[in-house]
Amino acid sequence: MAKILTDKEMGQIVFDATHRNDVIECVYQHFLEDLGELIAAHFGGTRGAVCLPDDDLGWTCGFHINECVPSDGGVFRDYDPDVIWQDGVEVQT
Repeated sequence: MAKILTDKEMGQIVFDATHRNDVIECVYQHFLEDLGELIAAHFGGTRGAVCLPDDDLGWTCGFHINECVPSDGGVFRDYDPDVIWQDGVEVQT
C-alpha cells in the first residue's frame, strides 16, 4: 500500500534535505541538480551548473533566463540582486 503525503509534508522533506545533514542519502549534488530542474520546469529558466560549497555561499545552482520566465523575473526576482531579469533579458547591475 502506498504512503500518502500531503503537499506540506513533501515540502517539509525538501526543507529537511536542504537544512539538515542527516536526511539525504544520495549524492547531494545530484539532489540539487534534480531540484533545479524541477524549479526550472515549473517557474521558467534553464538550470545551469550546481557548484560545490565555498566559504561565502554554500552550495549554489545557476539559472539562466528563458521565454518561460515572467517579465518581472518571476520567482527569481528576489534572489541574487546583482542580476536582474526583466522583459526577457538579463540585466547586470
